[in-house]
Amino acid sequence: MRAFIRISRLVVLVSVVLCVVTGWTAHAATPDAQAFEQGIQAFHAGDYQGALQSFIDARQAGLDTPGLRYDLGATYYRLGRYVEAELEFQALARDPGWAPLAHYNLGLTAQRMDRGGQATEHFEQARRTTTDPNLRALAATALERLGRAAPRTSALVSVAGGYDSNVTLSQDAATVGASHQSDSFVETLAAASHRLTENAARGWVAHGGLVVRKYRDLDQFDLAALRAGLSYEIDSGGVQTSVGGYFDTVYIGGGRLEQVAMADAQARIRLDAGRELRGRYQLGRIAGGGGFEYLDGWQQRLSADTGFALGSAFLRVGYQLELNNRRDLQQQADFFSASPTQHSLFASVALRDLGGWQAEARGEYRTSRYNDPDRQNGLEVTRKDHRYGFALRASRPLSTPWRAFVDTSYYRDESNLDIYDYRRYQLMVGIEAVLGK
Repeated sequence: MRAFIRISRLVVLVSVVLCVVTGWTAHAATPDAQAFEQGIQAFHAGDYQGALQSFIDARQAGLDTPGLRYDLGATYYRLGRYVEAELEFQALARDPGWAPLAHYNLGLTAQRMDRGGQATEHFEQARRTTTDPNLRALAATALERLGRAAPRTSALVSVAGGYDSNVTLSQDAATVGASHQSDSFVETLAAASHRLTENAARGWVAHGGLVVRKYRDLDQFDLAALRAGLSYEIDSGGVQTSVGGYFDTVYIGGGRLEQVAMADAQARIRLDAGRELRGRYQLGRIAGGGGFEYLDGWQQRLSADTGFALGSAFLRVGYQLELNNRRDLQQQADFFSASPTQHSLFASVALRDLGGWQAEARGEYRTSRYNDPDRQNGLEVTRKDHRYGFALRASRPLSTPWRAFVDTSYYRDESNLDIYDYRRYQLMVGIEAVLGK
């Protein structure tokens, strides 16, 4: 039998202050009720650590009500223990009677954890589902503040050092004229976007980026890539869409590898309980540089994935189809296809608080079948590859706006043509800054 009743579902005083549920029935003399009442008194006295212990004692004594779960979430929030607060509010969101208030407080918690996108989703969910005009007004105000706070210009810059076990992506480095395959490197990256309109919900956004990697010894594989793009983006609350295009240029060893003009369309649908669906289509025209004319042609990518919260983790699973129609490489009687059809499956899990670190792990499997058989020394074989990969990234805040990061990955490609088999391990350690204005 439930030992407590709710006095009010709306116990948030202002958009950044959480309070506790108060109220009891005739069973208030029981040990769980006494512990609960002590927790309420401690909370209102500002003794949040004492309130937490009393609420935990009430749960251990047998109390299991939505009100207690809410009070635990509010107390964890006051103590700055946002992961535990999020867990309590996520469980509370499964109760239809409490879901709007739970989503509002999940939004507050996400803000404290610097997860503006998730905060927007939760505030929107609260505003859309509540029947309480006060809570609806608070959620609308929170959304308005987030919109005003969203910078028109945002940027990411980073510098890192690393190790690449297989720069050439081949079994035998001698086949590409390199003295050895592995090398250390330094890498710098800069990316920026600028909203061209005042309206944060819809309008044009300009994008740009640059990445430069320089190897210590294998300078013929130094990499530089530039991007410039423009997109029109709409955020209607439950659905986000983006349509635009970008232009990429990639250089290797100082020479141009390829230029890509890509059209890009994306959609994201927010569902209940922090779930989402995403889809993307890209169509690109590719022009190879000097010596790389066999890369000329068309490329299409179609991808879909879904993301959902599971406890304190956020999981994502998805699929991508890539189609290529390139010129390919003809050398007298020999022929090498550069036009694969690729199917990829991937899954990732993000953890927001591991002793002060944020971490994300990703696994991937990709199968490739090339459109035409390779011909060499009078033999014809259609190339088929299977690639397995795993990547892990962890970051930790330093002084604002800097944070340290570690990025590592391992890939294994198995081909029915042995010359294309390879293994590659990479490790990067660096610092990055997220800027906004």
